[in-house]
Amino acid sequence: MRKDKLIILVAFVLAVGAAAGLQGLRGSGDGDARNTAGPAKASQTGEFRGITLQLHSSDPKHPYEKLIDEIAGTGANTLGLVVTGWQENCSSTSIFIDLRKTPSADRLRQIIRHAKKRGLKVVLMPIVLLENGREGEWRGKINPDKWDDWWEDYNSYIVHYAKLGQDSGADVFIIGSELVSTEKYTDKWRSLIAQVRKVFKGRLSYSANWDHYTPVKWWDDLDIIGMTTYYDLTGGKEPTLQRLLDTWKPIRKEILQWQAKINRPILFTEVGWPNQKTCAQYPWDYYRSPDKPDPTAQANCFEAFFQTWVGQKATAGFLVWEWRHHPDQKMDEKDPSYVPVGKPAMKVISKYLNGPTRLADANGTPASAPS
Repeated sequence: MRKDKLIILVAFVLAVGAAAGLQGLRGSGDGDARNTAGPAKASQTGEFRGITLQLHSSDPKHPYEKLIDEIAGTGANTLGLVVTGWQENCSSTSIFIDLRKTPSADRLRQIIRHAKKRGLKVVLMPIVLLENGREGEWRGKINPDKWDDWWEDYNSYIVHYAKLGQDSGADVFIIGSELVSTEKYTDKWRSLIAQVRKVFKGRLSYSANWDHYTPVKWWDDLDIIGMTTYYDLTGGKEPTLQRLLDTWKPIRKEILQWQAKINRPILFTEVGWPNQKTCAQYPWDYYRSPDKPDPTAQANCFEAFFQTWVGQKATAGFLVWEWRHHPDQKMDEKDPSYVPVGKPAMKVISKYLNGPTRLADANGTPASAPS
């Protein structure tokens, strides 16, 4: 099935005239490296204040530029871009790019370059999704029948997008997201990082799951620690702002004590809560209560996050998860998704997006996190 899929995909690419989008998925050359500066090891506090846009459409006319303009208009200084590689299920060894759903290589270059023209820093994050995942499966449980084959495909997938990011001027490249079951393969990850370093000259990160950042033993090969924020903050109790702040205190303490040992700045790669009653307890589960929107709970979650992490020198910043997929997508307080547009959460986010470089309080002055 592995070879058959690749053949089918190559045929599809040729049919639509977009072979460049899949070029190099296995062992291609170094490409055109524009950025010659070496990766920086330091980061300003709150340097990245961004919003993430998932790239779900391959339509060359999809208005990604309009969406990027909207994000730039919020006061964000960073755009997170997510592209997807697919595998059949957790035991599959083949990773493929589906150009029916993913922008071509040329289109991705256009998207990134437009963001740069709008003055946005760009964080490019390729992820892996399961096309036909079985019950209970997600990318954190990947367990392929042949690990060497999986790593071969994954390396090619990541290096492919690293080259595109370099060619287009991306600032940060994230080499993986929430691949919990793979993180024990330290040598494989170090080898991949070395390959990416050859073709991408910006900073590198990895997006660890909120509950699995300490087992990663190869942070020292990266420039930035990436982690999500999907903690249970209430245990089912009412998500008042004070309760959320109180819950964050020990979490923050634990993260900062660990970060001091790793000595890399933290980028919160997915800061998001769906507009649902259960968002503070199950922030990762947007299927939990879509019929029970709770815009106040969503807004409180964002406020508590920012109040917790303002002024922390250990942080490189944050990426809000996520922006809407189309300018005509109507958003309001009844929409149960993560998208903050049209909801009280957007006012909270805007307050911090438009602060100084360091995350700041509502008065625009650098703040200390609550003790």
